[in-house]
Order: sequence, then structure tokens, then C-alpha cells
Amino acid sequence: MSFVALEKLHLLHDGYRKPVSLAGHNLLLLQENGKTILIKNECPHAGAVLTYATCTDNALRCPMHGIQFDLATGNPTTPACTSSLQFLPLIYEGGNVGVELS
Repeated sequence: MSFVALEKLHLLHDGYRKPVSLAGHNLLLLQENGKTILIKNECPHAGAVLTYATCTDNALRCPMHGIQFDLATGNPTTPACTSSLQFLPLIYEGGNVGVELS
């Protein structure tokens, strides 16, 4: 396994968004309420890109249909969707945050 740095820790702040293409996957690194999260950059409801999704009250709102997802669990808060966000584990190494690739 090898560590792939996605961002330097000192650059993260609430409202931070960075789309990442890695190993054939489109991901989104974001920070809200002091928590850094890495998710699949695709709404599980209709496949919309989440790069420009808005966040309020710890919920991520898809820009396409307004479906909201709880950022703590990934679960939808809107009954129109039954699928959850896909989280990927983050690794902190030195002054960077990233992922492990096999």
C-alpha cells in the first residue's frame, strides 16, 4: 500500500472543497464543522457531481435535486432517496491528509 497525499492540512478550512480523480474514481475532499471528509463525488440519488453542493446544519445538499445527506452518517435526510453517501477513510501523515492505495 502507498500513501497518496490529497492536501496539506494548513490549507483546510470550513467550506473547503477539492474534487480529486484517483485510480479511476471521482472523489471530493471537503471540510465542514472542523471535520475533513472524503466522499465519492457523486450524488447516490441521480449521479450529480457534488463539488458545488451546499452545507448547512451538518447536511450536504445536492445541487441537482436538493437531496440532503447527513455528513456524520452519509444517510439521506430526504425521503426521495434511499442510498447513502460513500465515505472513504482518510490517513493523516506529516502535514498532509490523504488515502492509502493498494
